[in-house]
Amino acid sequence: MPNHGNMRGSLNQCTVTLFIAIFLLAKSASGSEPKKLIHLGIDTPDISSLPEVVCEMEQAPFDGWVFSVTSDSPLGKQRRFDFSWEAWSTRTFTKSELQKSVDDLKGTKFEKFTDNFIRLCTAPADVDWFDSFDAIETNVRLAAWVAKEGGAKGVLFDTEAYVNPLFDYKKQKYAGTKSFEEYAAQVRKRGGEVMRAFHEEYPDITVLMLIGHWANYKYGYPNPSNPYNEGENAWNMWTNDPRKLEFFEYGLISPFIDGMVEAAGPNVKVIDGFEMTYQYLRNQEFVQARRIFDESMKPFMKDPKRFHEVFTQGFGIFFDSRWQFDIDNRMHDMPGERTLTFAGWNTKDFANNYWQPDEVQMSLTNALKHTDQYVWLYTERTWYWGPNKTVPAEYEQAIRNARKAAGLE
Repeated sequence: MPNHGNMRGSLNQCTVTLFIAIFLLAKSASGSEPKKLIHLGIDTPDISSLPEVVCEMEQAPFDGWVFSVTSDSPLGKQRRFDFSWEAWSTRTFTKSELQKSVDDLKGTKFEKFTDNFIRLCTAPADVDWFDSFDAIETNVRLAAWVAKEGGAKGVLFDTEAYVNPLFDYKKQKYAGTKSFEEYAAQVRKRGGEVMRAFHEEYPDITVLMLIGHWANYKYGYPNPSNPYNEGENAWNMWTNDPRKLEFFEYGLISPFIDGMVEAAGPNVKVIDGFEMTYQYLRNQEFVQARRIFDESMKPFMKDPKRFHEVFTQGFGIFFDSRWQFDIDNRMHDMPGERTLTFAGWNTKDFANNYWQPDEVQMSLTNALKHTDQYVWLYTERTWYWGPNKTVPAEYEQAIRNARKAAGLE
């Protein structure tokens, strides 16, 4: 005689297991991570003031903020955000100099911002790849430590060459005596060291990297500022010949990423921030960007399969883009920091603005549709909080409409 009670228990267990399997399959098919919109801009507050201003900041339509770090040191008192902007150098920061930032982050009651990042720039980049990297490696570990201890999602790794041409082979210290291949091998080694510094300090870190392989694919020459890119070395834009790497401004970033990919721990996530989409608007433009990420950049990679196991794709949108240009495309001198109205960004009359509110909505809607998880909105002259708040209501509503379309609100 069958034991119906045991059979019923087995069936219930099977049913639960089946439901779990279906749920996990559906989650995988729809993307395992919820979409997020984060902010990087001029209105980044000092971390020390966060506990007092976070409530107002969290009224802005974002899921997180990028915070720059100032050390608690004599140099930090002279130069705001010195750690974020001076860590890629010979200066070795210490935990004691950064402990106050960690304490202030811990003391901030975030209610809405779930995905905050600590900014680390590759500046001033006055160390050659063959010189000692001890200070840089220590500072990278410290950035990961601040992020982890401060409850941030990870580090925004800003790889733009702001000060020195870090990734331009022809401008490296020993380019006259060392071949491109020698530099590429050394840079790949350094990329591995940097990645290990990130994940050994913060094993499940998320690294949002703003410039990657796409820079070498997008740009072309001849370029008057780069006289060695002429003749047979003058590639057109949107080409993926790996020989470009020896001659391009960001050529060495590709072996650097190779090293990061090789060394990445199992729980590390790296997002290619795809800054090239700053002014993208239409759905098809983001479809093309996905094709570039998935296929077109492969010739620059040592191991494309491994790259796509570590990296996912994000998008950057430049909110007050071309704020220095007027409607006739004339570039104006840099205005004073306290100026609220600029040639190409006006908070009252939108005629000169690169983006109209409906275009911001379209751009962000499409970006959020096609990103793997993150879209970051960059601003240079717009404040979302405080007495200098300058974002017009129409633009803020456009952002909220895009978030709603993506299911974020």
